[in-house]
Amino acid sequence: MDSHPVCGSAEKRSHHWRSYKLIIDPALKKGSHKLYRYDGQTFSMPNPGIPPVDLVRDPRIGRLWTKYKETDLPVPKFKIDEFYVGPVPPKEVTFARLNDNIREGFLTDMCKKFGEIEEVEILYNPKNKKHLGIAKVVFENVKSAKVAIQSLHNTSVMGNIIHVELDPKGKQ
Repeated sequence: MDSHPVCGSAEKRSHHWRSYKLIIDPALKKGSHKLYRYDGQTFSMPNPGIPPVDLVRDPRIGRLWTKYKETDLPVPKFKIDEFYVGPVPPKEVTFARLNDNIREGFLTDMCKKFGEIEEVEILYNPKNKKHLGIAKVVFENVKSAKVAIQSLHNTSVMGNIIHVELDPKGKQ
């Protein structure tokens, strides 16, 4: 029990090898015994007839692991719908008491100065397609939505004093 199963000596068992390589495999070369080389210097059998390696290096391509490549990956945008789980970011702004002449282009131009816009929707009566005076604007980030509310709430647009509020998921 005091001999190492691969090395054959008790003194080699105490050494902790970092790497090893199977040099001769009996499955490939008939009539041979397994020959291992440890850390490029020590063999599992004494006097194997193979010289030790001067420089031990990783056989993988070095620049693959050492060079840092900058990657430009797109940041995913999560769709907020009825299946969304978690707190909804307050990016959706609801406009009320709008003039009947306000269209999506006008509302987009009015809100564009506060930040990037994802979506603009003006609500119409489904039966007679009449303007309801309500619209929703979804901004790219929360800060833009809050600045728009502070700037546009209780201001006059096309003769009407509009009501602007933060309304995530359009619940109000």
